[in-house]
Amino acid sequence: MSLTHDSMAYLAAHAILKRYRDYFGNVFISPVSSDFPRPDFVFLPSDISETRKSLRKIYENVLTEEKKSYPTAFEFKTPFVHKHEYIMGVGQAVTYNASFVRSFLVIPEYNMEGFDVLSFIYEITKKTKLSIGLISYEPDNVEKIEMVKEAEILPMTPESLEETTRGVTRSYAYWRETKPEEVYEFLRIAEEEAIKAQPKEDIREKILERLWEEVLSHRFKEAKRKSSFLLNYKLFFSHIGLWDKSGRLTSLGKYTLIQGQRFGKESSTFRDIVTYLLLRYGGHYNLLRKIYMEQTQMSESELNDWKTWIETVKARLSKQNFYVAKDDFRIDFPRLPFAYEKIFSGIVLKPYFVKGRGLNINWVKIIDVLNKGASIFSPIETE
Repeated sequence: MSLTHDSMAYLAAHAILKRYRDYFGNVFISPVSSDFPRPDFVFLPSDISETRKSLRKIYENVLTEEKKSYPTAFEFKTPFVHKHEYIMGVGQAVTYNASFVRSFLVIPEYNMEGFDVLSFIYEITKKTKLSIGLISYEPDNVEKIEMVKEAEILPMTPESLEETTRGVTRSYAYWRETKPEEVYEFLRIAEEEAIKAQPKEDIREKILERLWEEVLSHRFKEAKRKSSFLLNYKLFFSHIGLWDKSGRLTSLGKYTLIQGQRFGKESSTFRDIVTYLLLRYGGHYNLLRKIYMEQTQMSESELNDWKTWIETVKARLSKQNFYVAKDDFRIDFPRLPFAYEKIFSGIVLKPYFVKGRGLNINWVKIIDVLNKGASIFSPIETE
């Protein structure tokens, strides 16, 4: 997976929703989910981010009454890959049907070699009567899209959808408290528990309990409800794709553990690695890029103070079906600006908010982290 892939996928997501809003309903776009394998992006009911209703109630309504804003997964392929990658994409999209009501494969009409991708994949999906939908785009303009085949609506329960999308109320990974060295300890414990576990055993609670006893209890000595802290950690690990819903490490999780062993859990390199995961797999690069693009277009009054700035950011990005939680960007409390500066390699600088400019984003460091991460993770990253 490359930045070219990610950027094209985001453009495609917006183009798809803009053209087919009536088909997909009232949804927002997110690159994260709480299960593995992970789609390139998903559409989720906007009620998740706009109300305090329970997930189960929201999904009960979508499945039985509204019948439009279904949780939908998308696998995206660029024109810059070979034939086998598109075949793999079919399998990935089919796999998403185990967790989402419907799924789509998004492909170019032709690839860089002039291969007719659309006709090839369309024939496969029709002859084998696959449930996945198919969306094509022009190779030189990803925003010129066409729905070639609608996806089938598969039966799902509110409970299963709740598990798949738990905590996904933003268009980026949720963060509270988690530090890089704690990510390493989580990975270490998860690997140890997986070795001891029965084949189908769900070991997530065992992992989190050990993480609390061995690591977090020493940091949060005054905590009265450890469950609240553990939920924060559980969501972060899920949203950046480190474990699956049974508690086993994903390939990304295993590889990150190896890098922690290689460089040391408290090294600056491992800190950059976790920052890379946040930016790339947690959608925070896209979040910061969107904020930067919007604040360069803001008026002087909109950049006058933090409160006005965050209200403007939220409103502007909501129009793009991209949801930001205002509380995440508080500058008087340890939220994302604090984390970006203190925990995630200084990708935002002090002062966090600059009057007349907005969020003080450190693009030099972000590019350094992305380049370093792409090099380290190149053995396992594909489209």
